[in-house]
Amino acid sequence: MGVIITSSMVVQTPAQSGGTGDLPPFPLSHARIGYQTICNSSNVVASSEAAGFPAEDATTVFTNEYWRPATLPATWTCDAGTGVDTDYIGIAAHTLGSSQCSLTIEYSTDNSTWTQLNSFLPKDNKAIMLLYGTITARWWRFTLNGTVAPRMGIIYIGQALQMQRPIYGGHAPITLTRSTTIYNQISEAGQFMARSITRQGNGTTFAWKNLKAAWYREYFDPFVLAARRTPFFIAWRPDRFPEEVGFCWTSGDIAPSNMGIKDLMEVSMSVAGISDE
Repeated sequence: MGVIITSSMVVQTPAQSGGTGDLPPFPLSHARIGYQTICNSSNVVASSEAAGFPAEDATTVFTNEYWRPATLPATWTCDAGTGVDTDYIGIAAHTLGSSQCSLTIEYSTDNSTWTQLNSFLPKDNKAIMLLYGTITARWWRFTLNGTVAPRMGIIYIGQALQMQRPIYGGHAPITLTRSTTIYNQISEAGQFMARSITRQGNGTTFAWKNLKAAWYREYFDPFVLAARRTPFFIAWRPDRFPEEVGFCWTSGDIAPSNMGIKDLMEVSMSVAGISDE
């Protein structure tokens, strides 16, 4: 489904915010990376759980584990324990589209009065990122409505990393860059007899230049450390290409290099991601 930009999302330009362009907020032409989450196995509950598919399975990083309600409508609620600032929600490894199930997302400061953030019916099972202006809340509630219970494999709620620079030309969007392992069966006479797919997914490379060294150390390096263990959501250009969102992981360490121009750095990362086709 891609990026959903809520009405509360207002991104100022550096001139409007009085900044120099080196610190957030940055325009939606810059990538958003969601790797932080307030959700964990001990702070979520569901109104309904099918056998073997508990609520906490939506908080793991494993896409083959998921929460599935036994009946609909059903709610999944996260209690952060205290008011926490967040500005994105990521959802992946779900079947909302194929199950034709709607999702309503609400938040609360007292677990009594709830404010709706968004409600939508996804058209497919692709990764979703909701971007919104910073909200301080303790409770978050997801309500599923439909006739077929979907699965919910990954739910992140947190603050997104806003990249200091945009990605320039030459980028291959992850949703269009497929990685498929294919086995072809050919007869002795050279006839095509069968084909089987043994593995499929998506993968690409993200690269940024002209990053201020101080910005890299303060904002990007914490993500580098987290990416050693944790998959993440990424929308490379939310304003123009909202459909191109990935839930990805790296296969090695991310390392920057100095560009030799003032204090500027560049960095790239190769990632793999799940396929929802």
